Amino acid sequence: MHRGSRPLSHPVLLLWLLSAQVSADLPLCKESDYHFEYTECDVLGLRWRVAIPNKANTCTGLPEPIRGTNCTFSCDEGAFLNMQTQKCQKCAAGTYSLGTSVAFEDWDTLPTGVITYGKMTNKEKAGPDCSNSTWTPKGDYVASNTDECTATLSYAVNLKTNGNLFFEYFYPDDSIYFEFYVQNDQCQSTDSENRGMRTSDSWSPHKVQLRKGT
Repeated sequence: MHRGSRPLSHPVLLLWLLSAQVSADLPLCKESDYHFEYTECDVLGLRWRVAIPNKANTCTGLPEPIRGTNCTFSCDEGAFLNMQTQKCQKCAAGTYSLGTSVAFEDWDTLPTGVITYGKMTNKEKAGPDCSNSTWTPKGDYVASNTDECTATLSYAVNLKTNGNLFFEYFYPDDSIYFEFYVQNDQCQSTDSENRGMRTSDSWSPHKVQLRKGT
């Protein structure tokens, strides 16, 4: 058994030598060769800052991972987090930052994470196929269906701190039922008493306070 296993050590050793030779031939990484990202937050609300190469196998000697900022840390509006120093830095003239906020302003397509689907309003009765009765991007806004199906537009987020949700809506036809609500990760509505939206003849603002969590 011992004699039969000895030849296996040669390919492994050769592979290690080849790997070491390739690394030795690569130049040391410059700051322009990589960028920093944070790992997912752990159960203690902590994360690590790691260096990610812009292109694989182009350089060696990436910075070692270090402890990142707390997951609840954020910069104020008008400032951004410099990943090199892990400190807030003011935006340059002519630029802006929303801090930890996310803004959806272009509706040529649905933004990443935004989901829409259609379903029958009354499941007990046979009805039309509602699979195509969804919200549709219209460039500057997104519009719902106008048939008898129910169309849902949803977006899920895990908030590290309390926040706010703001949007504008145009709802002139009270023959179409329009409601908005927030659910937690248990699919429990947090504002079930105020789901129905008021009709409006012009674009109207709507703001909702959100609690941290999913």
